[in-house]
Amino acid sequence: MTTDPKATGDPGGGPAGGRETIAGASSPEALESIQKDIEAMETHDYTEDAGAEGTRSQLRTIWRWSVFFVALALAVFHLWTAFTQTLPPLQQRSFHLALGLGLVFLLYPTKERRTEVHGPFYGISMAFSGLLVGYLGVGILSGTNTSMYLYLPQAVFGGLALVLLGGAGWYLWRTRASDAASRAQSAGGWTLLAGVALISLDLVTSDAAGGFFFLPILGLVLVVAALALAVALLRRPSVFPVWLWPVVTRWGLTAAGVVVLAYMSVSGIAGWNVVGPALAILVIVQLSRYSGVTVMGMPVFDVVLAALGLFAGLYMFVNYNEIVTTVGILNPTYVMVGTIGILLILVAAGRVLGPALVVLASALIAFAYFGQAMPGFLRHRGSSVDQLVTNLWVSTEGIFGTPLGISATFIFLFMIFAAMLQRTGMERFFTDLALGATGHSTGGTAKVGIVTSAFSGTITGSSVANTVSNGAFTIPMMKKSGYKPEYAGAVEAASSTGGQIMPPIMGAGAFIMIEFTGASYQQILTAAAIPAVMFFVSQYVVVHYDAKRMGIGGLPRELLPNLRVLMLTRGYLLAPVIAIFALLSMGYSPMFSAMGAVVATVAMNLLIQFVTLPWTRVDGRIRRRAAREAAVTALRLSLPIIVAAAAAAVVVLGVQNVFAEMGRGMQALLISLLLAVVAMVAMGLFTSWKDSEEDQLNLHGFLDGLVGASRLAIPIIVACASAGIIAGVIVTTDLGLKLSRGLLGIAESISASLASLLTSLATSPVLAWTGAGSDFGIEAVSTMRVDLFLILVMSMIACLILGIGLPTTANYVITATLAAPAIVTVLQGEFETRTLAMLLMAHLFVYYFGVLADITPPVCLAAYAAAGISGGDPIRTGFYAVRIAIAAFVMPYMFVFSPELLLQDVDLVSGTVAAVTGVVGAAMVALGLVGYLDRPMAWYQRGAIIVGGLLLVSASWTTNVVGLVLIVAVIGYEKLRTHRRGGPERIPAAGGPEKGDEAVPAAGSDAGEGAKD
Repeated sequence: MTTDPKATGDPGGGPAGGRETIAGASSPEALESIQKDIEAMETHDYTEDAGAEGTRSQLRTIWRWSVFFVALALAVFHLWTAFTQTLPPLQQRSFHLALGLGLVFLLYPTKERRTEVHGPFYGISMAFSGLLVGYLGVGILSGTNTSMYLYLPQAVFGGLALVLLGGAGWYLWRTRASDAASRAQSAGGWTLLAGVALISLDLVTSDAAGGFFFLPILGLVLVVAALALAVALLRRPSVFPVWLWPVVTRWGLTAAGVVVLAYMSVSGIAGWNVVGPALAILVIVQLSRYSGVTVMGMPVFDVVLAALGLFAGLYMFVNYNEIVTTVGILNPTYVMVGTIGILLILVAAGRVLGPALVVLASALIAFAYFGQAMPGFLRHRGSSVDQLVTNLWVSTEGIFGTPLGISATFIFLFMIFAAMLQRTGMERFFTDLALGATGHSTGGTAKVGIVTSAFSGTITGSSVANTVSNGAFTIPMMKKSGYKPEYAGAVEAASSTGGQIMPPIMGAGAFIMIEFTGASYQQILTAAAIPAVMFFVSQYVVVHYDAKRMGIGGLPRELLPNLRVLMLTRGYLLAPVIAIFALLSMGYSPMFSAMGAVVATVAMNLLIQFVTLPWTRVDGRIRRRAAREAAVTALRLSLPIIVAAAAAAVVVLGVQNVFAEMGRGMQALLISLLLAVVAMVAMGLFTSWKDSEEDQLNLHGFLDGLVGASRLAIPIIVACASAGIIAGVIVTTDLGLKLSRGLLGIAESISASLASLLTSLATSPVLAWTGAGSDFGIEAVSTMRVDLFLILVMSMIACLILGIGLPTTANYVITATLAAPAIVTVLQGEFETRTLAMLLMAHLFVYYFGVLADITPPVCLAAYAAAGISGGDPIRTGFYAVRIAIAAFVMPYMFVFSPELLLQDVDLVSGTVAAVTGVVGAAMVALGLVGYLDRPMAWYQRGAIIVGGLLLVSASWTTNVVGLVLIVAVIGYEKLRTHRRGGPERIPAAGGPEKGDEAVPAAGSDAGEGAKD
């Protein structure tokens, strides 16, 4: 074990001091521990990760079978409609949502209140949210009622505001806190002071005639109350009893909800078809949280919520024909069912995805209703409660819109594909492939994390799921290699986040992109291919040179799988992935391709089982089975499948003949439920035959895979339904168009100011000799595409902010309707039509930054998940993850300014050049940001490498050559310098491994290839 120190703040951490770690055998204990980690990775049952974190795991038999039945019926329904024909949109999506909501309340318990001390970000968020709600409330409650205003000179209110703020500031300066305020209280107090100043400034500078204006009385009350609260938080925190905040958080929203519902009922804003269901849902939700009443181990009120979710969705499914014939008519029954459905979606989102999406969706619902009270350009005509519920629930522009439609078709079938790949050993194969390919090289354990996550991303398409699944094994190995906990977690978080941009699945957002852009799925995969490779290559480069900097070598080859043997014995597992790419490239739809890939996965697995029946493995050796044993094994495999298939055929034919007069939707419903029953009966009949060898499918494994697909899809169903609420409001209120125009206006204003400044400078006496004309600034700004750059920066900020609490799917839906149109407008410029390349550039840009929000502090979900495994600090893990993936933050700008990287409108030569220069350029940008080759590079060398990498990415041959010359010059000089000095220079490593995670020092030349890599 090493004790070499390292300068504080250097990345990674681990022993160096002239000797690489891991590749030798000087510490048998650490090597033995790493070997156990590798064995655990190779034997891990990835199907256990099918459910999301936080679900109920210890269910009683009746509820376990109930969940199994509902999940199986959902999967069978999607398989049946994919094989026959999908139902009309409202029917397909309502069944999908109904069973999804039912599963949510059976599987996801209410989240316990957090009891730990909150940090500054929490205080800022609460204070800002409270002020925002109060400010909007002032406008809504004051309205046009003149009695709610004071007619005052602006100077009077300005002086009053100045006195109040000055007095509060003087008091805070002259006094000390009587009690120590918490970090959250201090941050909240200062946020309130800043907010009061902004509100006062807004009121003072409002439009006024003759210096007089109407001051809302409630606005003055809000300013005084906020000031008093800020002073109390900062100087007298003890005035708030300890019990107050828990009571507010527990019952505050409930009390507010009851008051609002009572006001809506008394004022006639809403009838009992809205107030009654809303009040019932409110009471049931609170009882489910605080009541301990259970029925056979399941909270009874969660069962009620599950039943209501099934009712709300299935009502739309069963009454589809009547609903589509009464479009545009406000039906009180539909409004009642819609109220139940909307509220249950918000409750489900809170349980599955957290409060951020609930808050945003609720705020937009309020925005849709209070349209006429909104300030400035946000003002719109508003909607009545009944109209609002009808728009969101009954039409296909709200909840049952595009996001849920994609979830109910493409996404679910790909979830089945992912579940089948898990159960046939694909993730284990990818893990072994990553270990064999990269484990022996410099920084091998970190590279295994990158490659494994890249492979796993093709299956799951989820950053947090990848982090938890792979990080449980890769993070401990990295720590034992010598990396600090934060760095180890950051490697896994950054690479797992990249899984959402790795074809062929790419997360749910890629499927929604089909509808927004009109592109085929094949075109989206083609466009995403080079950026995905650039993403992971740049991370690989960062990790490689950080490992060289810290002297962290690779694992001994004898601990790693043999690649040749691996490909010979399990290479057939790549066939389904190849099949889906082949089907997509042949022009088949994503649904057909997904079904073909599922069939290929199952058929390939069964075929291999039958081919290998005559042999078995005993104690690591292959031996021939006895004929009787082989026959019994074949019978155990085939008979349950044959019986279940025959019974299913009888059920399908029976329903189609007996219920021939029934609509296609009702037939699909009945067939799905009966097939689920048949499958469960078959499982019961052959229970004693359910066990199978590792990664081998049988009837039980196939059905378990279908259930696993439904569990994988639950968060996506909830996210898409919630995103439908947001998208519905944005579309019906024209909010998207207004905000897009606002972004364009800001960009044009800044561009005009910059053009004017450049023109003034160019035509000044000092620069008059240049001969620049009056249009110099305009031409310069146009040539540099400043307007496009500004739009991209503002869109990036919006994506990262929304990503603080929203899942990628919801984030993409919002930014695709708000920011992407503005980007497309700037890209289109003077062209008459929008090309597919423009649409893909804009939508991939916002999608990528929505993905990167998962590792962007302060709320970086993937980094938090990784820190939970590594034991490191989540925020530091997030910053390390950003550093590791820093090239990914530049990459979206690269493909917007160089669209050849998306392989749009290119031939073979230009496409190949774009791919090669793009990947090399991304690697060089990453190398420049690391700042280490064989020794630390000077700042100007790093700058030259980064500039050279960016020039390589551009589409011009001239810039490519210039970039290549810069890179070759710097790297050549560094290599020559290293040769003259007799070898590379390593920086001493800090932190070292955690206590108990001993690093393995290499034995100099005995380190093998790993130390020389």
